[in-house]
Amino acid sequence: MPSFFDRLFHKKQAENKPLSTSDNTNSGQARSEHGTIRSVFQSGRVTPTKPHLEIPQILVGVAQSVGIEREKNEDSVFTLTTTLVSNDVISNFGLYIVADGMGGYEKGELASSLAVRELAAHVLNKFYLPSIANLNNNLDISIQELMQDGVMKAHQTIRQDALGSGTTLTAAFILGDHLTICHVGDSRAYSIQPDGHLQLLTHDHSLVKRLEEIGQITPDEASIHPKRNLLYRALGQGEPFDPDITNMQVVEGYQLLICSDGLWGVISESQMSDIIGLSISPQVACQSLIDAANAAGGPDNISAIMICMSD
Repeated sequence: MPSFFDRLFHKKQAENKPLSTSDNTNSGQARSEHGTIRSVFQSGRVTPTKPHLEIPQILVGVAQSVGIEREKNEDSVFTLTTTLVSNDVISNFGLYIVADGMGGYEKGELASSLAVRELAAHVLNKFYLPSIANLNNNLDISIQELMQDGVMKAHQTIRQDALGSGTTLTAAFILGDHLTICHVGDSRAYSIQPDGHLQLLTHDHSLVKRLEEIGQITPDEASIHPKRNLLYRALGQGEPFDPDITNMQVVEGYQLLICSDGLWGVISESQMSDIIGLSISPQVACQSLIDAANAAGGPDNISAIMICMSD
């Protein structure tokens, strides 16, 4: 008989194919006042020391800034992390969302807020609260369908309550050692590899990314293209669509970064990797990433969530 976790995930698992990444080259430096770095040198890389935790947990950091050039914040974020220890069973649950209201559209900040609130409420009401109440874990539900329904509900709410606006949405749902990523737009999710490099897990739904993929422009040209923020898929815009959904298993020590383009579009992935590698905690990493993007000019709102599966 399949386990409870196995039954939660769809019969047709989404393929987890590695996606190529591009290395943006804008400059930026992280500040060091957020914590003293205690490190050891390992394989030529500075690796922060961390305590051993008797109960495996999800460690989370979150940071946000309006940026230097913007007057209002159109990004919205949501984090929820819980640990249930009962009858010798340890169960971790987490839901993490970044939404970036589309600049230039009326009520962009409302669109991102509606997207985050609608998806979070849907997951909590349809899965989280019932799963806590059901001690036998007999819930027959697909996480893939749960996330897809939540995104479509958010899409419809935006079209009803904030017509003319739009937003990206990138969400991570963690249950035990299962991770589901749900994605629309050009906010991003990265996994942090053991060697510190970033692996892009999402696909940008942007016109410039499409042009780059078909070879009409180079990655360097894409990074400075005047229409690089133009999306062909976003919540609140266009006809109904299916979000990109990827399911995978994760191991202890796994690290995930979710961020808006105010971060990845301003500092390079190698800089992001270095900042994360020198940080003593997910929270310090997120704040240092925000500081680096602002030091590089801060042309947009900046949001970052970092999730670490403790080992």
